Formats: sequence, structure tokens, C-alpha cells
Amino acid sequence: MQEPPPVPILLAEMARFAHNTARYLTLPDINWECRPASGEWCLTEVACHLRDVEIEVHQPRFRALIAADNAFLPGAVADSWVEERHYAQQNGPQALADFLAARQETLALLSHLPDAVWQRRGRHAYFGPTSMHELLNLAVQHDQAHWEQITALAGVPPSPPSQ
Repeated sequence: MQEPPPVPILLAEMARFAHNTARYLTLPDINWECRPASGEWCLTEVACHLRDVEIEVHQPRFRALIAADNAFLPGAVADSWVEERHYAQQNGPQALADFLAARQETLALLSHLPDAVWQRRGRHAYFGPTSMHELLNLAVQHDQAHWEQITALAGVPPSPPSQ
């Protein structure tokens, strides 16, 4: 895996994603159910996915490596949750609010860790040996992939201004 950007930059990116997602998805006239094509996700499904990945994937992995070096980091096939958990029938604005609260919890958990913790390695089910720093980078890459969805679905600029 390529060397990720420095931790402070990645943490700022996580915060910026949450800020911009909140900023654009609380605009009036957001259509939470619109699908660009059959089989593609609507904003409600994206918000539910972000919420569940933050709470059930990112946070447990971070907590595992904060607690112990060489922790096992299970894989997750979160895309299947869209249908399994009936995301389309859930409340999109509430899922967004829950994601934003979970993201603030994640940022609080990560923001004051010593450098040694960022170098801890775990055993990821899919990627093998992975550092805490690399996990943070993966979380930011996940955000970036969904930002493209959000901008397309909400009709907002793909590169929002900084905070």
C-alpha cells in the first residue's frame, strides 16, 4: 500500500467530508429517494451506508488497534446492507444526523492519539497487515468515493469550497 498522507491531513479530510455533507444535504429541495438509474443508490441509501460503516466498520477497527497491537480487523461487505437492511425505507435525514454524530465521535476518538498508535499494525481480513494510519486513509478514500455519489444525487459542485 502506498504511504498515506499525514494523519493531521487525513483527520481534516474526515472533518471536511462531514461538514460538506451536512452543508449540502440540509439544503431545501433535496430529493432523498431519487435514483439516477436502476440499481444505483438514492441519497437515503448513501446516508444509511455512511452511518452504518462509520459505526460498525470504522469505529470498531480503530478501537481494536487503539486497544492492542496486532488486533484482528474483520472485513465487511457493507454494500449488501443496502438491501438486507432496507435502507430505501429508512429516514434519510435521520440517517445523515446519525452519521454526523458518529463521525464526531470518531474524530474525538482519533484526534489526540500519540504517534506510536498510528503506527500500530493489525491483521485486516482482506488487506493483511495494516497500520492504524492506513486504516484512516482507507476511511478517507471511502468518504471520497461517496462524495462523488452525493454531489451527483444532490446536484452540488463536486469540489466544495473548504470550510
